[in-house]
Amino acid sequence: MSRSVSVKQYSSFVKGLVTEASPLTYPENASLDEDNFVLKRTGSRERRLGVDYETGYALTATGMATATIEGTRQSFHKWENPSGDTTVSIGVIRVFNKLWFVDLLTAAPSANLLNAGNPITIANLANAELETAVINNMLILVSSDLDKPIALGYDKATELVYQADVPIQVRDLWGVADGLNINERPTTLSTSHHYNLINQGWTDNIQTTCSTGSATPRKSSSWFTSSAATVIAKLVIQMANTANTYVVPGAIGCTFSTLGVYPSNSDIWSLGKLGDSTNAATFEKYDPNAMIRNSVDNVEVSKGHFIIDAFDRGAARRLLLGNATLPLDKEVGRLSTVASFAGRVFYAGINSNATEVDAKSPNFSNYIFFSQVVTAPDKLGKCYQEADPTSPNISDIIDTDGGAIQIPEATRIIKIIATQSSLLVFAENGIWEVFGDTNGFVATSYQASKISSTGCSSPKSVVEAVGTVFAWTKAGIYILSADPSTGRYKGENLSLLSIQTFYNNISDTAKNNARGFYDERENTIRWMYNDSPTYSTTSYVTKFNSELILDLTLQAFYPQSFSATTPYIADYVDIPSYTASTVDEAVYVGNDAVLVVADAVIVPNTVLESRVTQFSFLTITSTSFTISKYNSSAFKDWFTYDGVGVNYSSYLVTGHEVFSDVMRTKQVPYVWFYFKKTEDGFTTDIGGNLQIDNPSACLVKAKWNWTDSAASGQWGSQFQAYRFVRNYIPSGAEDVFDNGLEVIVTKNKLRGSGRSLSLLIESEAGKDMKLLGWAVMAATGATP
Repeated sequence: MSRSVSVKQYSSFVKGLVTEASPLTYPENASLDEDNFVLKRTGSRERRLGVDYETGYALTATGMATATIEGTRQSFHKWENPSGDTTVSIGVIRVFNKLWFVDLLTAAPSANLLNAGNPITIANLANAELETAVINNMLILVSSDLDKPIALGYDKATELVYQADVPIQVRDLWGVADGLNINERPTTLSTSHHYNLINQGWTDNIQTTCSTGSATPRKSSSWFTSSAATVIAKLVIQMANTANTYVVPGAIGCTFSTLGVYPSNSDIWSLGKLGDSTNAATFEKYDPNAMIRNSVDNVEVSKGHFIIDAFDRGAARRLLLGNATLPLDKEVGRLSTVASFAGRVFYAGINSNATEVDAKSPNFSNYIFFSQVVTAPDKLGKCYQEADPTSPNISDIIDTDGGAIQIPEATRIIKIIATQSSLLVFAENGIWEVFGDTNGFVATSYQASKISSTGCSSPKSVVEAVGTVFAWTKAGIYILSADPSTGRYKGENLSLLSIQTFYNNISDTAKNNARGFYDERENTIRWMYNDSPTYSTTSYVTKFNSELILDLTLQAFYPQSFSATTPYIADYVDIPSYTASTVDEAVYVGNDAVLVVADAVIVPNTVLESRVTQFSFLTITSTSFTISKYNSSAFKDWFTYDGVGVNYSSYLVTGHEVFSDVMRTKQVPYVWFYFKKTEDGFTTDIGGNLQIDNPSACLVKAKWNWTDSAASGQWGSQFQAYRFVRNYIPSGAEDVFDNGLEVIVTKNKLRGSGRSLSLLIESEAGKDMKLLGWAVMAATGATP
C-alpha cells in the first residue's frame, strides 16, 4: 500500500493543561504536562519571568527569631481608603502576631511603611489564619486565636493606626435549662427559672392588686428606681432570706402570693395587665388570675430581654442576676471568617466547643452572626435587634437590626464571602447561599438555600471575581455563578473534565492551606500552594512553591512553580492598578502664572500612573519581609538576593497526535517551529565582547508511541529549534539587532517513527522563549 502524506499545523494552545483525556483522543490545543509557561490569549506560549524583589524594594526586619518565623503564619490583607482617605491604600502585612502597614499607592510599597514605620501587636494571635473585611473604612480582623474580633482605625491627621476590641453581643434567645416543662408552674423558684422569667420579660417594677397579708409584695420605691442589675441583686437577697420576711416583688412575687405558684415558661405577664396604670410614669397594674385566664399552654414565650456576650454567656448571666450558680456556658471556639455585606459585618467559622453547658446551650459551628447596619463603630458587634422582643409595647424587629442565621444542616462553616447580591457560605459538608428579597438582605427578610453538598476545607482558596466565585473543594475546583433565569447561585465542577487528576494529586494539607487571588487586569484566578512531599502545617506553613492559574477568558488552566528556599513566597499582595504621587505645580490663569508678590503660587497635585501588573508577592527573607513579583528577564528566581539566582525550567509536553489513525506507523521527516524574535540589542561583557540582549532558545525532543519514559527507547534526540538561518553581524554596542524579522521560522529534521507523536519542548537556562506554534509533515505507512 502506498504511503500517504499529510501536513498539520499547530498554532494555538488555548485549552491549556488537560489531564482528563484518553491517549487515543487527546484534544488539540492542549498540553499533556507543563510548567512555567504563560498562556497567552493569542494562542502563543511564553516563559514566565523570574521572581525577584520589586524595583526600589526595602527589607523590613521583623525582630523575630527564625524558629518563630518557621512556626507561624505570614499573610497579606488589603485596607482601601482607611478612614475615608482616598490618598492612601494600606497593605497590611502579618508576621506572627504583628501587623505592618505599607502604602500600596507608591511605586515601591515595601519601602513605604505607614504608622511611623512601626507594627502593632495583636494580643493572643499565634498560628491561626487571620481574615479581614473592610466596612465604613475600618478593617475588621478575626482569627480562631482571638477572643474577640478587632477593629482597626486610621487617624488621617497623625497617619497612625489604632485598634479596638469588638465583643459580639446578642440577645439571650436561649435562656438556661431550669428542668421544668414549658407550662409547669413551680412552687419554688430556682435561680435558673428566675433568670428565665426575667429574660422572658417578667418585670419587677409592677404595682399589683395582690392582697396576701404579711406576704404582700413590698412596694418601696427603691425597688423601682434602681438600675435593673441592682434590682435583680436585691431580689436574690430577699429570696435567700431564711425568715421569709420578704418575697420576690413585682409580677413574679405577685403571682406566687396570689396563686401559690411561680409563672411557667409559657406565661406572659402582660396578659395580666389591667388597663392603664395608676401612675403611668412608674407602675403597671397586674392581676395573676387574668394572666392565667389569657395564657396559652405549651407555647414557649419570647426570650431575649437580656443582651449578653455570645461567647461568655454564663458570666454575663451571672452578672445580670447577681448569682454565681448559673452554668458557666462559655464558648471556647472563636470566629475565623468575616465578610462585609449589605452594610453589615457577618461573622462565622466557629469550631464550637463550649464548657459547662446545659440543654439550652447553642452549637455555634453553623451560626452566622450579622451586625446591625454599621452607621458608627459601636454597631460592629451588635448582633441583635434593638427592640426588646419580650416587650408588650415595642418588640418588632426592623430591617436595620442585627441577628444570627443558623444553617442546621451545616457541620462547620469555614468561609463566608460576599457577592453583589448574596452571601455565600462554605461549610465542611456543603455550600449555601444567603440572600434577601428584591430589596436585598434585611434583618426581617432573608433566606438560606443549599447550592451543593460538596464540602470545602480550604478557606483561603475561595475567590470572588465580578460576581462569580471559585473555590477548592473536596471534589474539585468549583465555580459558583448566578443562574440567569432565577438569579440564584449554582455550582459546577470546573476541573472535572480538564485537570481533575492534576488536582487530585495535590495533597489535602496543601489544598487546605492554598491561597487564591483574582487578577483583574489579566482576568485570571491564581492559587498558590506547596506541593513538596515534606510540606506540613508545623513548619513554614505559608511557604509556597507552586501556582495554578485559571484564565477566565479562555477557561484554561496552566501551572507554574518557583523556588521555596530563601527567600520564599508567603502570600499574594493585591496591588492597585495605579500609583499615586504628589507633585508641586504652579497655578495658571490661562497662560499666566498666578503670583503672590513675586512668587508663583504652588499647590500640591496628585498624579496617577498606571501599573503594568496588579499583583505581587509577600516575600520572607530570613527574618525580614519585602515584596516581589514576576519581573526578572534574566529568567532566574531571586537573582537580587545573592547575585546568582535560581534557575528554573519551562517545559511543555504536547498531547498525543495520532493523525486520525491509531493503527499505522507514522514518520515525521520535518517539523517547523515558529517563534517571536526576542533579541533587541547588545551589551559588552568584561572581556569587551558583544553579547546578545534577551536571547531565546527552544530545546525539542520527540516522544513516540505514547511512551512516558526514556527507558522505552522511543525518545528522539534533543535539538535546538530556535536559531537564525543567517548570522547577524552587529555594528556595535548600540546595535538594536534589527534583522528585519519579527517571526523566526526553522525547519528541523525529526528522527524516529510510531503510531503517536508527542513533543517535549523545554527552555534553556537564562534564555527567553515565545513560542507561536509548529507544523509537521507526517508520512503514514501501511497497516501492520
